[in-house]
Amino acid sequence: MSSPPHDESPSEDDTPTPPTDEPTPPTDEPTPPTDEQSRERDVTSPIGEQAQDFDDPIGDLLPRASVDSRWWYWIAAIPLYVVLGGVLAVLFVGAFLFDIFLTGGIATVFGAFIVLPVLGLLGLVLTILFPVATYVDARAVAESDASWTPDPLVWGLAALATVVLSAFTLSVVLALYYLYKRHVAVGTP
Repeated sequence: MSSPPHDESPSEDDTPTPPTDEPTPPTDEPTPPTDEQSRERDVTSPIGEQAQDFDDPIGDLLPRASVDSRWWYWIAAIPLYVVLGGVLAVLFVGAFLFDIFLTGGIATVFGAFIVLPVLGLLGLVLTILFPVATYVDARAVAESDASWTPDPLVWGLAALATVVLSAFTLSVVLALYYLYKRHVAVGTP
């Protein structure tokens, strides 16, 4: 008995076959690029994006954003957080002095057990998101047509260092400078 002729066209439920030493027949379908070919295309291809002028060691571990994204909001939150923390510290000291002489500690207990934990949790969130947002936004600005091309790795590491080493003191300066440079190059914020 002879077997029916085999159709060479791909079907919807093709199962992978084990590799053989025989050469594969040429097909009309393009072969997917290898990692090396796709890296070359990413760097030299003018289609869709301009060539990268920076190393991107993070790659796709963090989300890709456009320059119109709102990742810069997290960067702008740093100066607001420091100002809010300063205002609440002054109010806490005032409430503490008021409590010592008049109310017996009600305002101090509210501040110590409600306001401080909420402010601390917000600080923890910003500690994590400030370097990430700086990296993602700097990469978006660098990949755009903007006149400024920040190195996302440098800006992300600088944001991480200012958060860890200065407890947001230098982060305010870095965030304001970054937002200024972004405003000049992109127009927002």
